[in-house]
Amino acid sequence: MSEKIKSRILGDDYTIVGDADPDYIKQLAEVVDRKARELSLGMPSAPKLKLAVLVALNFADELEQIRSTKNSSEAASPDAEAKTKKLITLLEEGLIGDL
Repeated sequence: MSEKIKSRILGDDYTIVGDADPDYIKQLAEVVDRKARELSLGMPSAPKLKLAVLVALNFADELEQIRSTKNSSEAASPDAEAKTKKLITLLEEGLIGDL
């Protein structure tokens, strides 16, 4: 059953609809907000959409680094990959839904 979870990222309110545990979605939103705020310190005049893309690239880089440190015959943790895909989907849905 999908639930609507309200979150605040970079001062904007988002309603995120998802099947995941609401606390987990809130936690993801907090991670995204923290990373976006961290990036905005170095780029104070950057538009929020640009920051969102940079956040997504940072998380994608982290995932690829995890993958590359594993043995080439091993795949990335299905759990980590699933969480990353959920995060990207939530970002996309949040950006598209609120623009």
